[in-house]
Amino acid sequence: MKTNGTVRRPRFIAAWVIAGSVLFSTAALRAPAQTLSDLFANRITVTNLAGQIVQSNGAATVEAGEPRHGGKPGGHSLWISWVAVTNGIVTFKTEASGFDTLLSAYQFTSTNVSFVGLREVARSDDAEGLEFESEIRFGVKAGQQYEIAVDGYRGAVGEIDFQWETRPLAAAPPLIVSSLADRAVKLGDTLSLAFTVTNAAAGAYKWEMNGREIDNAFATNLVVTNVSATDVGFYRLRVVVGGGVSYYSVPVEIQINTEGASNTLARPKILDTPDSPLIGDDGSAKSFGGLTKRIQPMISMSSLIGVVRGYNGSQVFNTTFATTDPAEPAHCGNPPGASYWLMYQPPANGTMTFDTIGSSYDTVMEVYTFNGALTSYTNLISLACNNDLGAARGPSRVSVQAVKSRQYVVVVDGVAGARGSAWLNYNLNTNQPALPPTTPSLVATQTIFVGANLTLAPAISGAPVLVHRWKKNGANIPNVTVPVLTLQNVTSAGAATYTLTTTNDLGAVNVTNIVHVVTPMNCTVAKSAGTVNFAFPTAADLRYTILCATNAAGPWTQWAAPFTGDGGDFSTNIAPPGANFFRVRIE
Repeated sequence: MKTNGTVRRPRFIAAWVIAGSVLFSTAALRAPAQTLSDLFANRITVTNLAGQIVQSNGAATVEAGEPRHGGKPGGHSLWISWVAVTNGIVTFKTEASGFDTLLSAYQFTSTNVSFVGLREVARSDDAEGLEFESEIRFGVKAGQQYEIAVDGYRGAVGEIDFQWETRPLAAAPPLIVSSLADRAVKLGDTLSLAFTVTNAAAGAYKWEMNGREIDNAFATNLVVTNVSATDVGFYRLRVVVGGGVSYYSVPVEIQINTEGASNTLARPKILDTPDSPLIGDDGSAKSFGGLTKRIQPMISMSSLIGVVRGYNGSQVFNTTFATTDPAEPAHCGNPPGASYWLMYQPPANGTMTFDTIGSSYDTVMEVYTFNGALTSYTNLISLACNNDLGAARGPSRVSVQAVKSRQYVVVVDGVAGARGSAWLNYNLNTNQPALPPTTPSLVATQTIFVGANLTLAPAISGAPVLVHRWKKNGANIPNVTVPVLTLQNVTSAGAATYTLTTTNDLGAVNVTNIVHVVTPMNCTVAKSAGTVNFAFPTAADLRYTILCATNAAGPWTQWAAPFTGDGGDFSTNIAPPGANFFRVRIE
C-alpha cells in the first residue's frame, strides 16, 4: 500500500511452529501503541515479540556521551528498551522509513546503566536490499534486555517506520558478543578475523565474503594468508541454529592500503571519508616494521612498503555493495552508479596523479576539493575527471596540482552501475610542484569606442583552486568571480583601470587592464590660400598621432610627432607634397 507517496510494506504477521505445534503468533502479541523516547533515561520497555512504531525524529536530540549508532554520526536519536520473553532470533528494521537511518542494539555489561555501560550487539547503516534503511538481526536469550536506538544519518530527519519481529526457538542460540572494525591491510599480510560467541556449541558457523560462502570456513574465526586484491570486501559470520534458522554478524569491510595505513578506507558515502582519510606523512626517515621509509619515485607494488605515506601507493576495495545517491553529481558526465570515495591530503606540494589501473570493471573517476567543512555535494569543486584512459571500457587517470594544506576527495564510480574490485593508485611527483598564480605577460592598454563591447581575459595559470576578484579603479566589482570580465555597450564611464586579483593556497597575482573609451570624432578639413586646415576634438590623456598616405590603402606614415590631448580642439595646417590622405590614430 502507499501513504502520501511512500510505500508501506505489510507489518509482520506470522505464526512460529516447532515440532508441529504453534508456539507464538505475532498477530496476537504485537506491541500496543507506543512511542520512541528522545532521552535515554525516559525510554519505555516493551516485551512484545513483534511491533511497529511510526514516529518522526525531527524534534529528537543527541545527548552527551551517546554512542554513534550504526557506527556513523547521527543527530536525532530515539530509544526504546526491549526484553526477550523467549529464546530466539529478533529482527529490528526501519524499512519504509523513506530517509537515511541508523540502527543499533546494545546491552549493559555491568551495573552501570549509563552510556558508558553499553556494549553494542548489532548495528546497521544501509542494510543490504533496503537502500538507505537499516536492519539488524541477532540471537537473543529469554529474559535479556536490549537497548535499541534509531537515528538519522548525519542529522537526517523524517518519519521512522520502526518494526521488530522475533522468531522463537526452543533453546538459546549462540550469541555474538563482540564486533570488528573495518580496516585496511597491506598486500601479502595475514588477515585474522574472530568473533566472541557464547553458547557456541548450540550452532554451526559459515563465513561469507561479498555474499558468497568461503570454502572450509566453519569456525568463529577466519585466517586469510597472503592477502591480495581478491580478498578485499565484506566479511560476515553466519550463525546457523538449525531448521533453516540463522543470523549474521555485523559485516566487517577489509581493504588494502599498500602503505600500511590501516585506518585509511574508501567509503561508499562521501561524508564518511573525513573519518578514514589518507593523510600524507612527510617524514624523510622513519622506522616502520623494521624498515626505513624513504621518498621514492614511481616504483613497483612489491616495494611500496618502504614509501613515506601519501607519496605513492594504492587503495584496493570492493564495490559490490556500493549504493547510488540520487543527490550525487554525475562524475565526468556519467550518472552515479556505484561510487566509492577516498579523502586524501598530500604530504608535500606537487603534481598528484590518480588512476584505476588494475580494477576489474569499467571505472570513471573525478577529483574534487572543497573549502571549509565538507557537509554536502554542493561543497565540491571539480578539478579533473576521466572515464576511459586510452581505450573504451578502460581504466581512468587524472592529474592535478596539489598542495599539502588542502584536502582532496577522489571518487571511483562504475560506468552504468558496474561493480567489482577497484584499484585506486596514487603518485605524488614533487619535481612538478604546485605553483602560485602567474601571468605570462603584461596586458596592453585597450582603447574602444563608446557603444562597443570588450572582453578582458588575462592568461592566468597556477594550482587550483584559483579565486578571482575584479576591481574598477580600486573598488570591488560585485558578483564577478571568474577570470573573464565582459563589458557591454560601454559608455564613457567605462574608461578605467580594471584589476584582476587571482589567489590560491600558494600566493596571489594582480593583472592591471587599462581601458580607454573614446567617442568617434568628426574631423574637419578646410582649404585656404593653398593650405589645408585639419581639425578634430581631443580627449584628455589620450595620445594622438596624425598619419598620411598617397592612397587610402597605405602604406601610412607618421606625419608629425604624437601629442597628448587636453580635452580641447586641435587644429593644424597640412600641405605635404604628394600626400593626399590623412587619418588620426588614438591611443
